[in-house]
Amino acid sequence: MSINATLTAAMRPVGPVHADTYEGPEEVYLTFNYNSIPTDYGDDEPSHERFLVQAHLFAPIGYNTVALRKAVKKALHGAGATWPSMENASDKDGQHLVFECEMVEAVGVE
Repeated sequence: MSINATLTAAMRPVGPVHADTYEGPEEVYLTFNYNSIPTDYGDDEPSHERFLVQAHLFAPIGYNTVALRKAVKKALHGAGATWPSMENASDKDGQHLVFECEMVEAVGVE
C-alpha cells in the first residue's frame, strides 16, 4: 500500500481526509503531506524510505477539537507511525493543528 493510501485509510475514520490541499465545503477536515528520505543503503541503493509526515486538522474557531486531536494521534500511530507531536498553528481564520510523525516503507511501495 502506498504512503498516501496508508495515511488516507488511517485517518478516514476521524473525518474527511485529503492529500496535500482541500478547497471543498467541509469546515472540519484533515490534509496531509510528507517528505521522503532514502535510508538503509546497500549496493548504492536505499532499501527503505523514511517519511516525515505532517497531518493537518482544520476546524472553525470555537469548534471543540479535543476528541479529534486524540483520534488523529491514535490513527497515525495505529498505522505504524511514531507517536505524533502536535503544534497549534491556528490564527484568526480558524483552527489549524499540525501533527508531525515519521513512517518507514520499503522502496518502491509509494
